[in-house]
Amino acid sequence: MILSADHPVTSLYLVEVSGWDDNKAFFVENSQLEWSEESGKQVSLDRALIEDAVIFLRLLQQLGNERSHPVAYQVNLVTRNAKGQWQFRLEPASVRSRKELFP
Repeated sequence: MILSADHPVTSLYLVEVSGWDDNKAFFVENSQLEWSEESGKQVSLDRALIEDAVIFLRLLQQLGNERSHPVAYQVNLVTRNAKGQWQFRLEPASVRSRKELFP
């Protein structure tokens, strides 16, 4: 199959998302991770998050007998969809040095 701009490939994965929302309340929510070359990784949630918040995604689809481990991402708001969910673009969470955290 030849890929083109007319037919971008998007993969969907069932994920568990956890973190702290804009009210500083811890949450765990199931969602779908949408992954495409064009738009990157995106997830839609029922709650708002602050810009650059760190969330954790864990694949719910098992690979063999082992559970997947959570992976940290930073969020950037894309839009609020027709269902009223908040749609976020995901970037790998940056690792901060101890010096940055505790000057």
